[in-house]
Amino acid sequence: MRKFWTICLTGACGLAMSSAFAAYAAETVPPYQVLETQFLETSETAQQAELQNYGGLTPRGSTSKAPKHAVILAQNATDGNPAPTPPPVAIAPQAVNNFTTASLLDNPVPASPPSLVPVQPAMPMMVAQAEPAVAAQIAPAHDPYIYSEIDRLSAELAKLKKDTAKPDVKKAWAAPKIQGRLFLDSYSIDEKNIGDFKNKTGIREMQITAVGTGYDVFDYKMEFALSPSGGEVNLVDNWIGVKNLPLLGYVKAGHFKPETGLAYPVSALNTTLTDSSGVSGTFGFGRRFGVAAEETFSDDRIRLFYGFFQDGAVNNDRFLLEDNQGQLFNVRLSAAPIFSQEGKHLFHIGGHWSYASTENGTTALSAAPGNFGWLDKSINTGTFGNEHHNRGGVELAMQRGPFAIQAEGFFDKFDAYGGITDDRTATGAYVELSYFLTGEHRTYDPKKGVFGAVKMKNNFHPVKVGNCNLIDGFGAWQAVVQFSYLDLGDWQKGQQNDFVLGMNWFWTPNIRWIFEYAHSEQNATGAEENIFGTSLRLNF
Repeated sequence: MRKFWTICLTGACGLAMSSAFAAYAAETVPPYQVLETQFLETSETAQQAELQNYGGLTPRGSTSKAPKHAVILAQNATDGNPAPTPPPVAIAPQAVNNFTTASLLDNPVPASPPSLVPVQPAMPMMVAQAEPAVAAQIAPAHDPYIYSEIDRLSAELAKLKKDTAKPDVKKAWAAPKIQGRLFLDSYSIDEKNIGDFKNKTGIREMQITAVGTGYDVFDYKMEFALSPSGGEVNLVDNWIGVKNLPLLGYVKAGHFKPETGLAYPVSALNTTLTDSSGVSGTFGFGRRFGVAAEETFSDDRIRLFYGFFQDGAVNNDRFLLEDNQGQLFNVRLSAAPIFSQEGKHLFHIGGHWSYASTENGTTALSAAPGNFGWLDKSINTGTFGNEHHNRGGVELAMQRGPFAIQAEGFFDKFDAYGGITDDRTATGAYVELSYFLTGEHRTYDPKKGVFGAVKMKNNFHPVKVGNCNLIDGFGAWQAVVQFSYLDLGDWQKGQQNDFVLGMNWFWTPNIRWIFEYAHSEQNATGAEENIFGTSLRLNF
């Protein structure tokens, strides 16, 4: 009997407690009714961040990677007032089918579902996104923070619309960057069967450059140099460019080089030795007035350059005063199917072609011994009549850490005209091998299709320790060997063959000392030259 009364008393107490708890829950937490569900496409990281930043509920232990979460607009199912805790309910489903509008309509959201974890509410995301009438329904009147955030976001949106509707005057021309270079060269020549070649020592280049950008899309370069042959001031690169043009990409106009190969477009700061590799200078056009466009494809691995120029050189005259100034079309396509670590591992391939109608119907080809551009010419066609010609070539380069090899082949075909009664073709080629004894490598710019500065490991750095002067770093050392030939046999000038050995000592990325030996032969005359050259180069 005692056991019977004990069971009855326990059951009665449990029933009373359950009824009391249910009454309390019904009184304090009214049922929710779903107004609207919006699924937002987000990443899992953004989804979790939004759930934390904006009030709502998230599944306990959810491992879902579905790029969606639902924002539920809820209201009190009894009196239609906005749901107090929190007004919008954010739910991140484990899968889209787990929590849907239909399931929530069938089963109104309880105060604290067993499988959901309440998150401390902050600004409800949907308040900022909703129309004012909807926002007024779901935003608690007692929370001024929400309305201040709406006002702030509205002001930012109005400012953004205003800024995009007028030119961006805040990004006018930035202060120009001033650059410069100084080349101190010396050459000693021992010649045979070619007359008297004079030794040379002096300032080969001294120039100043200003580069800058402005208005987010424009850039420019102004560059002037003291002529090595006198006191004149030469025009070097002087142009203005604009990027992001539809169909064209980047376009520049002014005074600059057409691109005729891999080595010739490279700045003199970054040539392998004192001058452009091999005979690339012979088949280069020099700087011309023109306009050119360039565009890259396949993550900058492929580059196309093309331009229209005047054929006549300007140099220090600033104007080309000729009735027949000639025209030149130039195109170059290059690709780097293998490129990593700024060119430490590289495979480059390319080609170029140019068509030129010559200035005043004349032209000439020549080369210096060892391809030292500062010296007198050792093989020369002389000026001859020509109305137009086609010039082209192929280029190849590979770099594997400190080791690099590059090679180019060239041709220049002249049609019969004026002083020549038959078609004539000049050809040339070079191959160059280089190796950094200290482990560095040359950088490569796929957006320009050329080699750049050296990636230094240690600078040359003398230090004083006590009373002793010591060397803390020895810089970078690069050995270079090069073979090249130029064939002008169609002009009865024969062929020039050059063998070059060189050593580059890089003190810093901006200072290097070049040591170079070249042996040159011209088979038509039996002439030979042995040249020892050095060049100390500084740029800033």
